[in-house]
Amino acid sequence: MQKTIKRSLVIVGMGVALASSLAHAADTLRLGIMPFVPYSAILVAKQNGWIEEELKKEGLNDVSLKWSQFAGGPPTNEAMAAGDIDIASLGDTPALVGRASGIDDRAIGLSYKGGAAQALVVRSDSAIKTVAELKGKKVATLRGGNVHELLVLVLKEAGLSLSDVQFVNLGLDDMGAALLKGDIDAALVWDPVFVRLDTTHKIRVLRTGDGLKNNLNPIIASASVLKNHPQYVQAYLRAVQRGADELRAHPQVAAKQLAPVFGLTPEQTLVAFSRSTWVPPLDANARAELKRSVTFLQDNRLIRNPLDIDTFVDIPAGK
Repeated sequence: MQKTIKRSLVIVGMGVALASSLAHAADTLRLGIMPFVPYSAILVAKQNGWIEEELKKEGLNDVSLKWSQFAGGPPTNEAMAAGDIDIASLGDTPALVGRASGIDDRAIGLSYKGGAAQALVVRSDSAIKTVAELKGKKVATLRGGNVHELLVLVLKEAGLSLSDVQFVNLGLDDMGAALLKGDIDAALVWDPVFVRLDTTHKIRVLRTGDGLKNNLNPIIASASVLKNHPQYVQAYLRAVQRGADELRAHPQVAAKQLAPVFGLTPEQTLVAFSRSTWVPPLDANARAELKRSVTFLQDNRLIRNPLDIDTFVDIPAGK
């Protein structure tokens, strides 16, 4: 009899613990963040407590925030797939790869675009003056990143293909160091390395991504939070819009605030801001660019499953 009672108490206790856990989860908005320029609107909103303010406007006074910082898109995808975060922002390529791999998330907007913030560059003392002169040369960027597609587009514009150059797969910091040492002839870089090398006159730009690829950064949300807590999503989006408005209205203040996060000077941060558009609309042009990127990823076997952008994009009502 006592064993039966103990088992019953254990079962009841487990039920209470589960209910408590579910209640706690419902009262916590779990957010992903990255310490890079494209996420400036989100970072400003975070530092000023605007997400909490917007939640309170909805009468959600007891919702707490849990922030998780990531070093890139792939670990953000892993956290979303594991159900550890509800909303985050990341580059278009990892966002598309994550969705194609089966993550049940939606693109609810854009945090940023900045085609001019990525560039194919050579050392300032290089004899290479045009993209066409890179034929047969060592050119580096990150394979599978959105810069991979941009490199293909830049080369195509100059009448070249990826097979016309010696492609070197490197991470951002490694390619910056390799370029300065002369181990490679050119690199397709992005911030903070791009602005750091550019403002110290160590590189010369052959071509930015402006007009070719906009470096879109989608905001993604789990299907669960969209279904069960749409007011959380709306509060988040309003706060990020406030961050974008602040960046446009007071860029010097924001640059001073965020420069330590990026490892840049305030002056360098302002240059990076000048190449950026905050919270642009996820309109027909943006959707068309994402669809083109899907084709690129499929053609290069970076994703294998079909991906319908119109299904992936889910702009909340009122956005």
